[in-house]
Amino acid sequence: MVVERHDTHFKPVDAVPRIAAVAGVIALTVLLFQSDLVDPIQLKRYVLSFGPYAPLFWTALYVVAVFIPYATSILTFVAGLAFGTAYGTVLVYVVTIPACLLPLVVSRRIGREWVEAVIGNTRVKRHADRINENAFLVFFYLRLLPTLPYEVQNYVAGVSRIRYREFMLATALGDIPILFAMVNFGSSLSDLESPRFWIAAGLYLVVVGCPAFIAIRMKRARQEAAVDEDALEDDDGEEPVAGIHPRS
Repeated sequence: MVVERHDTHFKPVDAVPRIAAVAGVIALTVLLFQSDLVDPIQLKRYVLSFGPYAPLFWTALYVVAVFIPYATSILTFVAGLAFGTAYGTVLVYVVTIPACLLPLVVSRRIGREWVEAVIGNTRVKRHADRINENAFLVFFYLRLLPTLPYEVQNYVAGVSRIRYREFMLATALGDIPILFAMVNFGSSLSDLESPRFWIAAGLYLVVVGCPAFIAIRMKRARQEAAVDEDALEDDDGEEPVAGIHPRS
């Protein structure tokens, strides 16, 4: 029997939307900082005006930002701008791991029962069950390849069955590349015309793009394996009537 095979080979163009999104963030940041709306030097001075309490001030803002989509990304850039790549990366990394638990706890205490009641026995529930079976890997990949806003991931984790320590470990391992790239990009914003800015922007694109290529390639491989498995099942089954698929 001839089994129709879809093209499951990896195409680099499949990663373009994610890379384009990051390129858009970079372009928007450049336009914003070159305008009169935001002065990166003044922003840096304002954060550092708190003196030795500047990291605490930034931390307080970050704790609030974890509940607001995309807000932590802005503060991650600000950390790089104000504190530099090395210290900024350490600060963001140390703060983000416990802070991400706050929306998870809120979501879990308030929303999980409601979400589960709505999901019921529908197709969505099957996807939720798959997430719960592989919760650590799911959220590790989400951290490594942020296809959802960081803050939304925290809420999704709250309505899943992932354990707190698993979520913190997934965050601790998956956040390293993207946090470094974002902080490094933020630290270069004080001089948009320097080669360092464009190198940092390129690194940011690479850190987002590489996991995207890998994730899409893995997805294609799973699809190809599923097609091969269906072909084997059809070969082992009865000869279908002409024009009628055996599963129809």
